[in-house]
Amino acid sequence: MWRPPGLRRLRRLRLNRHWRAFFWCLCGCAAVGAVIVWIAPSLAGLFLLGIYSIPSNSIVPVPHEPGILYFAQFYHPFWIALVGSIGGALVCFADYAIVEAAMRHPRMAGAREARLFQWAVRWMTRWPFAIIWLFALIPVLPVYVVRVLAPASGYPIWRYVLAQTLGRFPRFFALAWLGATVKVPGWALLLLFVVLMVTLYLSSRSSGTAGLDDEPEEEGGEELLIPDLTDPEHPKPGMSATAIPRAT
Repeated sequence: MWRPPGLRRLRRLRLNRHWRAFFWCLCGCAAVGAVIVWIAPSLAGLFLLGIYSIPSNSIVPVPHEPGILYFAQFYHPFWIALVGSIGGALVCFADYAIVEAAMRHPRMAGAREARLFQWAVRWMTRWPFAIIWLFALIPVLPVYVVRVLAPASGYPIWRYVLAQTLGRFPRFFALAWLGATVKVPGWALLLLFVVLMVTLYLSSRSSGTAGLDDEPEEEGGEELLIPDLTDPEHPKPGMSATAIPRAT
């Protein structure tokens, strides 16, 4: 019968410092939220928004706009922006952990050595704080770019968190002010959520599979039998075949 892991088992998990920071931030967020809900139940919506802001500001394709527009109808834009920025700052540790693990993967060697990637990293190291702040502030800029370039360039995590927070706060405040002023109906927010989810999913899927199915098949190959050389003194005929391109 399955049982939840105990503290001793969790301590044995080999998590890097970014995953550990993310875990403890989640624990702190849960503790603070429980106290808020117990002392001031009317602020429970802000706690829910903070939980929602964690995946919606990560690499998970969950849009943050519908949540902010909805809760902005019940709370002041300042508190909406503050809670959303805290959730976005918390998930920055997970961004670093995921990207650093991906960069160490052998299959990413080609991407790390690509000329365009090296050029982007060099630009990132010139004005890192300003670039991160700008991408977090302006909605049309793809924020996933700095999520990859900041860890890849070795930028300190705390400066990355600060730049992301300073960029997200005015952006979330403007969006919350819009939601408090316009009063978007619930069905429109639900429709917006579905449309954004589908768009983010399709864009992430297309970018993740781009180029994987575009490789042309080799034509005019000739069969080559691979002999069994487990016994060098008595080699056996090949049991399988492959194809190699003909020399031109």
